[in-house]
Amino acid sequence: MGIYENKAIVLAEKYETSNPFCICNNMGIKIEYANLDNPLGDTIYLNKSPIILLSNKIQDKHEKYFVCAHELGHVVLHNGIQNYYLINRTTKRKMESEADRFATGLLEKFSIEEFGVSYNYFLSNN
Repeated sequence: MGIYENKAIVLAEKYETSNPFCICNNMGIKIEYANLDNPLGDTIYLNKSPIILLSNKIQDKHEKYFVCAHELGHVVLHNGIQNYYLINRTTKRKMESEADRFATGLLEKFSIEEFGVSYNYFLSNN
């Protein structure tokens, strides 16, 4: 397990849950659904407070957990970097990869807690 996955685990232990929606609630991060197509999630800042936006298209799908965890990863790992368009492509790809790794670490713990099986089990059976 790498540094980004470990950061997710530490955060889950701090808030005594690995559910990204519960962690966001405990951290005071608002989550709103919006008409997003691509990407399926985004994070905006209002008065320096993050708001996670999720696509209406995933509101009733399990995919919302990964997208929420990914955006939470951006808030935790990349706090204050709000203007992606100012960042070069290599840096943006690196930040996206880091957020993916954070989300994977968090959802691995969540999956085992909630369902008793690895997150990879769900990925391989879809």
